[in-house]
Amino acid sequence: MVNKFLSILFLALIMTGCESLSTSSDTSCDCAASCPASESTGSIIPKGQDDSSQSCKKFKNKLIIGQAEYTHIKPSGWKMKSRIDSGATTTSIDARDIKGFERDGKKWVRFKLLNRDTKETFEIEKPVSRMVEIKRHGTGKQTRYVVELDLTIGSISERVEVSLTDRSDFTFPVLIGRNFLVDRAVIDVSKKYVAKPAAKKNAD
Repeated sequence: MVNKFLSILFLALIMTGCESLSTSSDTSCDCAASCPASESTGSIIPKGQDDSSQSCKKFKNKLIIGQAEYTHIKPSGWKMKSRIDSGATTTSIDARDIKGFERDGKKWVRFKLLNRDTKETFEIEKPVSRMVEIKRHGTGKQTRYVVELDLTIGSISERVEVSLTDRSDFTFPVLIGRNFLVDRAVIDVSKKYVAKPAAKKNAD
């Protein structure tokens, strides 16, 4: 009789413990599950992934952007179509009439940006950050000037290194690489032109 009583008591304790575990489970949004990311090369949401949770619009404080976005370029103030490419190390931009020169004993470069819609050009002079060699299939090595430019996509505004090259054969005048993306953006490859500018603060 005592053994039967102890067995019933033990079973009741187990059931109580299980019920307690089930009611204490975390029901908060699991951003890691709904917005998967790659820590090393920038974050990517695979095509077809359902981004249904509004509370997880940002994963680890990163802005969700599409595979193509508009980039605002300073100091020209122009908005250019950009291909988002987490496989590219450095951002590059379509530059014309690229000419290096010296100023105060330092390397500088003069180049022009082309507005493909209006055919206007905007000349910029910048100190050279470094030179890079790019290997491209069928064309051999290409040496490029790298400068720093202020770029804005949606609410992200950053000064990053940009390599200068003639991209007239490409659909997109700007290629956004990892140096702009890492720790800032999540790429949803199923979307395009979804980045929204930062909300303007009301003046006091």
